[in-house]
Amino acid sequence: KEDFVDLAISFDIYHRTSEPLHHETAQEFFTRLNDAGELEMKESEQFYDDEAKSFLADRFIKGTCPNCGSDRAFGDQCETCGRTLSPDELINPVSTLSGKTPVKKKTTHWYLPLGKHEAFLREWILEEHKDDWRATVAGQCKSWIEGGLQSRAVTRDLDWGVKLPLDVKGGKGKVLYVWFDAPIGYISATKQWALDNNKDWRPYWEHKDTKLVHFIGKDNIVFHCIIFPVMLRLHGNILPENVPANEFLNLEGDKMSTSRNWKLDMRDYITDFVKKENGGGQC
Repeated sequence: KEDFVDLAISFDIYHRTSEPLHHETAQEFFTRLNDAGELEMKESEQFYDDEAKSFLADRFIKGTCPNCGSDRAFGDQCETCGRTLSPDELINPVSTLSGKTPVKKKTTHWYLPLGKHEAFLREWILEEHKDDWRATVAGQCKSWIEGGLQSRAVTRDLDWGVKLPLDVKGGKGKVLYVWFDAPIGYISATKQWALDNNKDWRPYWEHKDTKLVHFIGKDNIVFHCIIFPVMLRLHGNILPENVPANEFLNLEGDKMSTSRNWKLDMRDYITDFVKKENGGGQC
């Protein structure tokens, strides 16, 4: 909070996905899609750490990137080239919990069948927005679409996260996968702001004259341009008007990474640059 104040950054709402309101909103979102038959339930094999006795979230699996050969790739993305990955694509995967090679274990999960929405995505992104979206954004979307859209799991076997609603058969011990519930946080934050200000949150997510824009980094293009829009459309919400994604900001030629501690600490930046440049005061 102090960092934001010193950088003269303010928020209409500062909300977290750990808040009860977000859990309720994400569970309702899942329930509506599931009840409408838009999710499919199927058995699959997931990486499991025998030593830690736990299924592994994507970020808890590390290996070699099949795209650039870097050994700094995780189960969701390569830290070197930025390519979005799945754990099955990693070469020589290991668990970050134990350092051991994980095994595959059968489990049942709910999936969002993205392939069913290919026609919509082609028309919406590659036709309607081919001229007003950044070339890097449209290009990455085109690559995903033409590469064949695969079903994406929306649940995980973890002991942290948003639990599935209690009335969901087979949902015990399951939580919503973070990429599914995290963007729903935009909606739950709007709800909290509306409650705090005696407003109605619905016009911001349901009225066709509302303009939604996602400002993101390029590693989140697929989530904000393909997966989340499919979720929004199925749920009856508006779609983003634009998704201006920015390139990575490198540090000494290497991608910044909090997990590798390769970063500029914001407090150090403020102390050494911002306050010194402004005579010790707030910028």
